[in-house]
Amino acid sequence: MSAYDVNHTEWSELAEEWWTFYATREWLAGGFAWTGFDYRGEPTPYGWPSINSNFGIVDMCGFPKDNFFYYKAWWTKRPVLHLFPHWNWEGREGEEIPVWVHSNLDEVELLVNGKSLGRQTVPRLGHVEWKVRYEPGTITAHGWKNGKLLLTEERTTTGPAVALQLTAERTEIDADGEDVAILTVAAVDSQGRAAPTADVLVDFKVTGEGALIGVGNGDPNCQESDKEPRRSLFNGLAQVIVQATKTAGAIEIVAEVNVRHVTMAPAKIAIASKQVTSRPSV
Repeated sequence: MSAYDVNHTEWSELAEEWWTFYATREWLAGGFAWTGFDYRGEPTPYGWPSINSNFGIVDMCGFPKDNFFYYKAWWTKRPVLHLFPHWNWEGREGEEIPVWVHSNLDEVELLVNGKSLGRQTVPRLGHVEWKVRYEPGTITAHGWKNGKLLLTEERTTTGPAVALQLTAERTEIDADGEDVAILTVAAVDSQGRAAPTADVLVDFKVTGEGALIGVGNGDPNCQESDKEPRRSLFNGLAQVIVQATKTAGAIEIVAEVNVRHVTMAPAKIAIASKQVTSRPSV
């Protein structure tokens, strides 16, 4: 599935096409994006082995797609500068790679290993792009507003993934048998940088006052179980959902790789499950 907002069905429109049409016609009452999240079924415009839709602004795990930042740029007033794709293209040295930037700033300058490829004016409701011959290193986007450098983003060629990293959207949940913590597992290189092409299978262990109730990775072609305590990384990421028991205490989550010939340091994180003292009446 391309990240460049170029694929769609005969009966749908690209995000940029639709929003440009709508936002330039003040008399229109509204519209909708189909959909916010990817979902099981309707793997349009693809067939098997795809098993869920590709329409979402975010994937099945809620990981933002690149188009998420197109909407963020033009649906908010907050300055936005989003550079993509990643810069790990081993084996494609010398080939042209499209580099896009979603931004609501005035101008964007692109640099490849410190060499400027020039500035472009950001068209209202649009994006800017360059064709870049791939060479390992760093691509850098500088965003300018009112003549001042406001934001900078980089994508760097990483080393191989050597460790896993676990982060939690919150580290304290209620011990009510219902509350959950959502955790992201990422593969990182020796410098702690996210390795976007890592796709190894990760095993999870949950101990203490909680249980694993779901896993995911956002891959519309992944047919692995959503309930088993393991998941392959997709774009270097996966997700784990842990639910509290009704007993307060610590919940420990461990992510590790048990694949032969793959050496990656495991990751561990603790979630606190706190006793619920009061609950508002319904």
